[in-house]
Amino acid sequence: MLEVVHTNTAYRFLAAAPSGTAYAVSLNDSENRLHESTDGALTWHFKARHPNGNGFRVMTALSDGTLLADTARGALHFLSRSDDGGVTWREVLSLDTYRMLTPRSIVELDGTVYLLEYQAFSVEDVPIRLYASADRGQTWQARFTFLGHRHGHGLAADPTHHALWAFFGDTTRQTGTFRSTDAGRTWRQLLGGQQGCVVEGVVLADGGLLFGQDITYLPARPHIARLTPEGLYTELYPLTGPAYSTHALQGGGFVVGAAREPGGDIYPPTEVSTHVVGSLDGVTWEELLVYPRLDANANTRADVYYELPSGLLVLQFENVQGMGPGGRGYQLLRPVRR
Repeated sequence: MLEVVHTNTAYRFLAAAPSGTAYAVSLNDSENRLHESTDGALTWHFKARHPNGNGFRVMTALSDGTLLADTARGALHFLSRSDDGGVTWREVLSLDTYRMLTPRSIVELDGTVYLLEYQAFSVEDVPIRLYASADRGQTWQARFTFLGHRHGHGLAADPTHHALWAFFGDTTRQTGTFRSTDAGRTWRQLLGGQQGCVVEGVVLADGGLLFGQDITYLPARPHIARLTPEGLYTELYPLTGPAYSTHALQGGGFVVGAAREPGGDIYPPTEVSTHVVGSLDGVTWEELLVYPRLDANANTRADVYYELPSGLLVLQFENVQGMGPGGRGYQLLRPVRR
């Protein structure tokens, strides 16, 4: 089970560095003002303002503490970088109208940092670029361009098998789950159609992938599923809605967030909430937490992307009743093993 130990309705959580320092923006202030917490996301203080006035949208903390953030100025997005704990920032890559979707839009593998871009300006196929950086995000080069897709959802890294996974959505034709074993230079599609619509997955010890599916329309329904490196697919547990996050706990076990989108025909009439489900072994799952939506016209989400050194999970909210502006905020959760 998950025990709620702290609720914050005033900040939108962004990232936690390996040191434990956390980053957020205030829900009552400009997004170009970054805030910092050094006491486990309990209290916050102003850290820095983006030098170009960009708003901080999505952030990833690398293993050495380097911060990479999707920052926006008007309709344009830029990848910004800080190597001093968020004190100073520099734009290192122009994403134009592409952007990051989640912190898992960026992963690191074998000394290289990768970024898979996402777009929301067209429902048609667009080129989706995989960028690579060999210097911790200071400079970037396009490593591969995916064609025939709409959304580059995210990436997962498998350091044991030196493999990179890439996930795409959202229509049946445009989805796909891919795997590369040559640093992203060539790719093999292992899953397609609705089954292959994934936002985030967790790499298992055997090199397989555990994930929740991003499915909102019949005939398929979303599940937590498992995929081997050879392409063997197994459904494990039915979800109430599309999954935007799958997280492996430091002490063992997994949590998945199932969203409630305003559209879709997979929901019963009474389903108006986002759900958090968990498993100790990745096989047997149970529902842990439920949060009703605030606005029926927006996505309702509860996602875990970060775990603090203390072992507390950071559950980030979007459009949830009882939270701050826009239904945003976060909770700190303690896993309790029975």
